[in-house]
This record gives sequence, structure tokens and C-alpha cells, in this order.
Amino acid sequence: MRTWRVGSFSMGAALVFLGIFLLLSQVFDWDPAIAMVSWWPILFIILGVEILVFLAIGKNDKQYVKYDFISIIFISVIGTFGLGMAMLNTVGLLDVAHDVVSAEELTENLPKYEETLSDDIKRVVVETGPYELNIEATPANKAVLFGIYTANGLKQSSVKEISDYALIEKQADTLYIKIKRLPTSKIFSNHGWMEATLLIPDTKQVEVKARGNDLQVETRKLQADWSISKAGTITFNVKEDANISIQATDIQYLDEDSWNIKKNDDEYADYVSGSYKIGNGEQIIQVHDSYKVQIEK
Repeated sequence: MRTWRVGSFSMGAALVFLGIFLLLSQVFDWDPAIAMVSWWPILFIILGVEILVFLAIGKNDKQYVKYDFISIIFISVIGTFGLGMAMLNTVGLLDVAHDVVSAEELTENLPKYEETLSDDIKRVVVETGPYELNIEATPANKAVLFGIYTANGLKQSSVKEISDYALIEKQADTLYIKIKRLPTSKIFSNHGWMEATLLIPDTKQVEVKARGNDLQVETRKLQADWSISKAGTITFNVKEDANISIQATDIQYLDEDSWNIKKNDDEYADYVSGSYKIGNGEQIIQVHDSYKVQIEK
């Protein structure tokens, strides 16, 4: 009497099927979720086909059927694991695990932006994004943006072009510069840090929107009016031969020994306003709705 071990053939057939499917899922980018759900029915189909083939071949002989439960369990474990890994790869969790293993703190130079501004450009509008920014007036007729950045969870630089960290656009007589949030690994909450310096021709009008971040401003010999709003702490580095007047309104803190202070009596009663004059004060810098303004000489 012959003994037929049901499950041995099924294990081989299931492994062949699983290998072919996993290979095709990589080549054609299939979603393994459907196969994951249907894996157990397919296992029973393979076992049923094996039994039917056995009965058809050995119907004239005395046969004894014995189920190979070890093979069946092995098929189930291997199949479920393989399809599970394929699903993790599809949803990107394997990439996340790779990021965890290879995570490091990366410090790189920002791609440099440099452009000569024609006389048609009268105004520069700057949005600082989520980072501190150093802004400096320069006698050269060029707008220049450069610096360094540090990001966690990256193994190689993800800031390769200017467009990766800044949007720069010219419309009519205005140059717009908007700093973006730095790219970083999906699994790290720290989105990196940037130390950037922006040089702007001292003959151009400048409007800065700081979004609560600190600013370092180097005025040099400014020849045009500037305005700054919604900053954290603004530090002006001024020269003794400067010729500017800083007009601050709705500020939480001003150094009373250096400023001509005026208390507010409206809805901004907790804020103060003031002015600070150097030289003849021909060029005006308007500062509005910020936390603190300080002067360094």
C-alpha cells in the first residue's frame, strides 16, 4: 500500500508560485495587498489540486493519504512573511527602516544664488521661512544668497539646487525671495537648521516678512528705504557714519536708553513704539509687529 504525503508537493508548488509573484511584483510594481488577503485560499486550492491529482493517478491502487502538516505550516509562514515584506516595501516602511539604520547629521553648503539686478528691479520682497536670516546691504548691484545647512536623518545631501530651499521669482519691478523648509528624513521630527546670508543692493527697496524668526541686519550705507514685519529679535549692526532712521511700531521690547519711546494707547497697549536715528536719518527702516529690536555698533 502506497502512502501519499499531502503537503510536500504543495509546499514546492507554493514556493514556486510565491517566488514568481514576488519577482513580478518588483518588476511591475504590483500591490501585494490583494495577494496578502488571498494567500490562505490559494494555499487550500493548491492542497485540493494535489489531492485530486493523487486520486486521479492512483484510483486503481490502494493508497493511504497522510497530511504533511509541517510542510503546510512552513508554506504558510514563508508565504505570509514574503508577502508581508513586499507590502512593507510598497508602503515605504522598508525605506524608513533603512533611514533609521543609516541616519546621521549632515552639514553641507547651500547652493549659491547670485544674480545681477537690472535697473528695472526697484524692490526686493523677502520671506524668511522658518529660519533665522542674515540680511546685508551691499554696494554691489547683485543679489546673493549663500550659507550652510544641517539636517538630521540624511545620509546624503538632499539640497542640490537653489529651488530645493528657496523660491526666487521676478515679477514686474519686484524680486521675490522665499526661503523654504529644508527637506529631511520622514521619521525625524527635527526639520534641520539653516544659517543663510542674503546680500541685497543698497539702492533697492526691501520688504522683509520674518514670520517670527530672528534677523541680523547689516545696513552699511543704505540708500533706499526698508521695512521689516513680524520678526522675533531684530539686531541692527550699524556704522557710525550711517544715515538711517529706524521707525519701530508695535514692538514688545525696546531699549529705552537708546530709543525715543512712545507708549501705545490702543489695542496694542502692551507694545511700544519708538525711533532711533543715526546721522541725518535720510533712509527710513520701518519695523512693525515684532518682539524686540536692538542696536549694535
